[in-house]
Amino acid sequence: MNTELNKILVADDSESYLQIIQQIFEVVGYKYELIFAHNGKEACELALKHNPDLVILDIIMPEMNGIDTAKFLRNNQETSNTPIIMLSSTESLKSAYEVGANDFISKPFNQYELLIKVRSALKLVDNLKEINEKNKALENNIKKVNDQNATIIEQQKEIIGDLNYSKHIQKSILPTQEMIKAETPEYFILNIPRNIVSGDFYWVGKSGLNTAVAVADCTGHGLSGALLSMAGMAFLNDIMARTENMLPNEALFLLRKMFMHLLKQNGNDNESNVGMDIALAMISPDRKKLWFSGANNPIYLIQDGILKIIKGDRMPIGIHLNFTKPFTLTEIDVKKGDTLYLFSDGYADQFGGPNNKKFRYKKFQQLLLEVHTKPMYIQEKTLTETFLKWKSDYFQVDDVLVFGFRI
Repeated sequence: MNTELNKILVADDSESYLQIIQQIFEVVGYKYELIFAHNGKEACELALKHNPDLVILDIIMPEMNGIDTAKFLRNNQETSNTPIIMLSSTESLKSAYEVGANDFISKPFNQYELLIKVRSALKLVDNLKEINEKNKALENNIKKVNDQNATIIEQQKEIIGDLNYSKHIQKSILPTQEMIKAETPEYFILNIPRNIVSGDFYWVGKSGLNTAVAVADCTGHGLSGALLSMAGMAFLNDIMARTENMLPNEALFLLRKMFMHLLKQNGNDNESNVGMDIALAMISPDRKKLWFSGANNPIYLIQDGILKIIKGDRMPIGIHLNFTKPFTLTEIDVKKGDTLYLFSDGYADQFGGPNNKKFRYKKFQQLLLEVHTKPMYIQEKTLTETFLKWKSDYFQVDDVLVFGFRI
């Protein structure tokens, strides 16, 4: 366990703001090593000297402003992955995210907003440090000592414990039952990760007065997929918070831009092609209109006993041949009693059955038609039992997520 204090570098040309930040941490008793800079140039020098765990930058500073400072830190190998929280007016949001800021707090800020964002950033940093350290230790022991099985098993238990803690963190970021019920009172969620943590996630929120629902499938499984899913949820929260009445196609365009910036995807050869597929639907307050956009993923609408497939675009959230192309917006009339399903590909792609074949989408569609009029908890129970029976003793090939709700 790392017992060293987290280092936080705070840069602001206002001495009074530096004192306020110091007093906030002192009052609540949080023990961090605070390093103060009065301008961007000094912040760059101190960052290279102390290698902080977190940097808090005011955007407006003399000599070198916060935007240029963040750009310098992102371009330096030692500080390229250090989380950055920007302080300033909301007009600077676009510039802050373009240079790689991880979060943003408007001045004057609320002390608890500052504390929550600092704690969240440092918790993820500490957790990833511990997991990486233990993974490295495990890999070295496996290579060096094949006869130390007892030690290896014990270390695996520690890693599983860390992953279970990561699962707890991931679960805490997902929408609560109360939040979902407030927007979609009749719903079910079938969520079966392949590993302890999942690369699939669901999201429920508001875009102005419209209800927004999404299901996404991030590249990878386990911890790698979970890290992308946490970024996806954070980006969706930010996108919906900053612009009222944003439509799904506009939200996905911004989401793709944020993911490409996060993953440093510029369309160059040999760069990472990770990202995610997502279905994003919005419903009008009177529950009569549905707007939908998808990145590789569709949404199913069952209306008057007929299953309608509303397709998304054949491109992901992330780098792609057409990464500058806008997403398609589909508008549909809906009514009370209509049932909608958003899902990842894990259910249909699962191998099993008597001949070890994929379940496939036609069988999945037929199953939804059979259960769509039933109560939501019955639908979830039936889908779960059908999946487990089909999979039987075969290996689960992917994370499984199905979100169904009734208008």
